[in-house]
Amino acid sequence: MKELLLGCFAFVAVVASPASAADLSPTPAPAYTKVPVLAPPYDWTGFYIGGHATYGWSHGEGQTTNTANGQLFAPGSSDTSAFRGGGQIGFDYMTSSRIVVGVVADVNSGAHNTKTNIAPSETSTGESMTDVGGTLRARAGYAFDTLLLYGTGGWGWSRGSSTRTQVVGTVGNATPGTVETASTNNSGWRVGAGFDYAFARNWDVFAEYKYTRSQDITITFPIAQRSTTSHSTSNAIEAGVNWRFNWGTPVRAGY
Repeated sequence: MKELLLGCFAFVAVVASPASAADLSPTPAPAYTKVPVLAPPYDWTGFYIGGHATYGWSHGEGQTTNTANGQLFAPGSSDTSAFRGGGQIGFDYMTSSRIVVGVVADVNSGAHNTKTNIAPSETSTGESMTDVGGTLRARAGYAFDTLLLYGTGGWGWSRGSSTRTQVVGTVGNATPGTVETASTNNSGWRVGAGFDYAFARNWDVFAEYKYTRSQDITITFPIAQRSTTSHSTSNAIEAGVNWRFNWGTPVRAGY
């Protein structure tokens, strides 16, 4: 009898086991965590075009000669400053190590300066007009994602005119009221440094400092029998904005 009871209990346990397992809640699947996708670093490669405003100041030194007899006058100097505006176009290429190299050309509006020369026996005025100027430069720097720090160097040029007006007295054959104008074409080397900041996929702002050393130029006024050879140095602070044709650069969440 004892053996029969034990057998019955064993049978019931075996039959009940599948049902009990079916009543248990299924083990939940592990939760899925989505790994965030990080946007690639900003790519500076591409063409760009933009505009800028510039404040510049310059210092010039010159030596004037009497063309009739070769007499040298005391050297003179002048200091000028002006605001200008203009535009630029360029191309940058960023390497895999985030070194950025490129080339840029810019054009600036002109500036007008007037200087009055007073002597005991005569007075004259000199007016210099820069019609247009610009640069062609290389640049190289390092990109900290959307911030680019760079240096730049190249060639600068300007085209304009210089006018001498005899006001009082006679100089050479220039009597009062004589006006002489000579064209001026100047060039020199230019170096500088600056930064670009990309605040949107296709837009960046920049600020730059530039230093220029011009070549010697000679301006001659044959009626007044005066010839002046001069050179100048200039400094400029520039700020502007660029539109970049870098369609492949991803849009960031922070934009």
